[in-house]
Amino acid sequence: MERQDIEVFLALAQELHFARTAERLRVAPASVSQTIKKLERRFGAQLFTRSTRRVELTPLGRQLLDELGPAYAQVQTAIARAMATGHGTTGELHLGYMSAAVARRILPLVDAFHATTPGCRVTIRETALDDLHGPLRRTEVDLSILPLPVAEPDLTVGPVLLSEAALLAVPTDHRLARRDQVTPEDLTRETFLFAQNLPDYWIEHHLPLARPTPTITRLPGFQEMLAYVASGHGVAIVGAQTEHLYPRPGLTCLPIADGPTFDYAVVWRTGGLTALASAFLHHAANGRGSS
Repeated sequence: MERQDIEVFLALAQELHFARTAERLRVAPASVSQTIKKLERRFGAQLFTRSTRRVELTPLGRQLLDELGPAYAQVQTAIARAMATGHGTTGELHLGYMSAAVARRILPLVDAFHATTPGCRVTIRETALDDLHGPLRRTEVDLSILPLPVAEPDLTVGPVLLSEAALLAVPTDHRLARRDQVTPEDLTRETFLFAQNLPDYWIEHHLPLARPTPTITRLPGFQEMLAYVASGHGVAIVGAQTEHLYPRPGLTCLPIADGPTFDYAVVWRTGGLTALASAFLHHAANGRGSS
């Protein structure tokens, strides 16, 4: 059996539908039918029974599937391992990310990458908001998914993997808490809370108002920032997932009219992209494993 014949048989054995099999393999339905008829002539008996309503494996078809399926999977794995070794895509990839919302996006990507790249292992670690670029610069991770902007000469920015609206976090007893949304004009008197060590350009990008320059207080980290908001010490710009992933009593999140967004992109050390990191980058840019 040729490779194409095997793939057609296995796909039809899974789909049990000629049109879906053709769509999956990106061939004409007639081609699937012709391949199966050719195989049946070779084996001297039917592999499938067909009716206007259903397609089913015959006992011979079931026997072939049970014996051929695992053997073909082993062949595919061996080929994939050889290609991975030849292209340098074996070993361990250390992947950083910031935000639980990003973790929900990248975990399916990592699972799919493991399935298609034998011989590699991907480990993930969360990056703190007050140390966005540190793990990359300390070579603790090879790639990191970080909130933009990243305007650092030693770091390169790749594709955006996730975007979400930015919301205004306020105490539940705040004067704006019952609004459907807030405008920049509503915020001119507010104190904005940000994590320490964030670049000024990053803070400026996420502020919903440019003039007059608001009062800004920097805090040790994200959780501290939420605690200070809930206790009435200021307001904060947070991602849309905050209320669901970081629930906290006394905190309300409001949409901002024409407000900023949080865009999370893959970032790496300039000139430091390994073959394995490059393979994952290509994988992520093509959205494999996403829902």
